[in-house]
Amino acid sequence: MLELSTVSLIPKEVTDLLSNLFGIRFYDLNELEQMIVTTAAIEGWVNHERACQLTSKHSRDVTLALPRLVDKGFLVADGIKKDKSYSLPGMEPLSPEDIFTNTLTTLDNLTHSDTSLTHSELNLTHSGLNSKAETCDERDVEGRFISDKLNKPFVDELDALTEKFRIELNALGAQAREHKRLDVDTMKQLINELCKGHYISVSVLEVLLDRRAQSLRQYYLKPMISDGVLQMAFPHKPNSPLQGYSTVD
Repeated sequence: MLELSTVSLIPKEVTDLLSNLFGIRFYDLNELEQMIVTTAAIEGWVNHERACQLTSKHSRDVTLALPRLVDKGFLVADGIKKDKSYSLPGMEPLSPEDIFTNTLTTLDNLTHSDTSLTHSELNLTHSGLNSKAETCDERDVEGRFISDKLNKPFVDELDALTEKFRIELNALGAQAREHKRLDVDTMKQLINELCKGHYISVSVLEVLLDRRAQSLRQYYLKPMISDGVLQMAFPHKPNSPLQGYSTVD
């Protein structure tokens, strides 16, 4: 039987990075800890779910290892509870808060509350995000927010869009608004069309499709991400109310 250690499978550029950051301290970590730190180095971040995907150890072992690595200085934590992620010190990935500020305190309710949300046709010119850019408020010809920190435009507010483009998006979501029951494939196709060419916030999708954000995440967005159809603007913050979704190029 040929057995390879975790370290032997790490690309040289990553081992060089870890050596520069932590020296021989990295090699004093156990196999699970090395795997978690290495994943953060390679992918830019790691969370509990991702770490559990990469090990056969019990999830409780991962739960205990993550804060231990923070205490030892190998990781920096960001977020709370299910939205918590970890990165190497000084290498924190871009977060929604780095882009958007002045968000409503009720945003969390849009994505996590079980309260029923309904929308009239009049509401189609408004989104639940109501956020402003931290760096600038530049917009493209369609009215989509643009930032040098994002690789695509971001549809954060419907009423910031040009009337023509807003009408186009409203038309794409009309079938879902008109029919409370749609088969899964049809709904996924509508979402796919709405997410082409830009990131679009879950709160905007909620209005365009007249579906609760929580349901959209659970039944459509997360499966489409798992299938490689969609990507997130902030993958290390999957549950953020400021999350945006786009088709995979």
